[in-house]
Amino acid sequence: MTREEINARLEELRGGISYLAEFDELDAEQRAQWDDGTAEFEALEARAADIAERSAAADRAKNVPTLQIISRPATEDVLNDRSASPQQLADSVARSLEAQGVSADGQDQARRIALRHKADAGWVRSLAARSTPVYADAFMKIITGGDLALSNEERAAAAVGTNTAGGYLVPTHLDPTLIITNSGSSNAIRGIARVETLVGANVWNGVQSAGVTASWDGELVEVSDDTPAVAATSVPIYKAQAFVQASVEALEDIASLQSQLLAMFADARDRLEGTAHATGSGSSQPTGIFTALDANTNVEITSATAATLALADLSTTYRAVPVRFRAGGKWLMNPLYLSAIQALGTAMSASYSTDLTQQWTSVILGKPVVESDDAPTTQTTTVRDNEIVYGDFSNFLIVDKPGSFSVQYVPTMFNTANNLPDGRVGWHAWWRTGSDSINDVAFRLLQDKTSA
Repeated sequence: MTREEINARLEELRGGISYLAEFDELDAEQRAQWDDGTAEFEALEARAADIAERSAAADRAKNVPTLQIISRPATEDVLNDRSASPQQLADSVARSLEAQGVSADGQDQARRIALRHKADAGWVRSLAARSTPVYADAFMKIITGGDLALSNEERAAAAVGTNTAGGYLVPTHLDPTLIITNSGSSNAIRGIARVETLVGANVWNGVQSAGVTASWDGELVEVSDDTPAVAATSVPIYKAQAFVQASVEALEDIASLQSQLLAMFADARDRLEGTAHATGSGSSQPTGIFTALDANTNVEITSATAATLALADLSTTYRAVPVRFRAGGKWLMNPLYLSAIQALGTAMSASYSTDLTQQWTSVILGKPVVESDDAPTTQTTTVRDNEIVYGDFSNFLIVDKPGSFSVQYVPTMFNTANNLPDGRVGWHAWWRTGSDSINDVAFRLLQDKTSA
């Protein structure tokens, strides 16, 4: 047999041995297959090793360098090594995501998060365990009612992702709290905000200060104490959830129902958070940037004329942002106001952004414009309505609990008429997140003047 034929036969035997290994007990015929297969496997392995050694010896005799193949350990091997470092675990997660078709950005994102929380070794190890193909297979069976069909290996893998609430953590490559799922997301504010991750806690805690103020002093003049005042700041996280139900017929008939289901949950999360990041109340939900700034009169700018947006309003808003935050600032507004800005001028000499044949401008006063349909549109005559935000969005914080997206399968739904089953199943998903401004001074909020 040639080396290629030996390798092909070894792969065939390996598959048969793996299949038989799944049985708790073997009958006589299966035991005979096991004995014959393992004996042939060992003999062929020895023969392959002998051929490889003779080939290497021939190369050395010819002074030809032997090709060195550097292999990367599988995630399962890294997990079995209890001495594996956080770097090795993080790299194994990235390799698993690559095999699952996750983008390079998604792989890098997961690796960075794993290393950021390397102090929590159990969490990093759990992340790696949930990135394996066997965990993904187990998860898909469980959320479609196929838990009785789990192999012993799948059952052991699934135990890693069981949380205290009875749900199952989503496989790493499908977790929208961990992986960048859609670069064209409607959740525009997430793309410009500062995003932090939190593991094992319910509140993100930080500090802020106005910074150190230096002074000019003469020779031998005692320097002043310029230690800045430091204030604590915190951003709590809140639970978001969604529920979907379907008939047992749909469960049986719709191909790839589980992957479609997770895609719908990810889209629901995106839309819910997009609204919260803009106008969330901060009561049982994240605080939106417009809500946070509207509560601070020191950062509000009022337009000169009610229900009218003028160039002077934009200039005033831009100049009011402190210089240390102005340079990295961005505009955030609803398309309604971009339309009004487009129409500021009617002649070539007037102040305008584009003409009617062009798209709305992406730059105002030299700074990027971020368009969000979640931003406010209401204009009344009785209150000052929020219109546009300009500022440095690294001071708006979004806090995520990565790897925490859970799904619980509900195998039997009961009809409310008589509390009896009617052939429906359900899926309950939940995750946790938060957001808030951690430095209002870095922004200015343009509001519409009242005419009352």
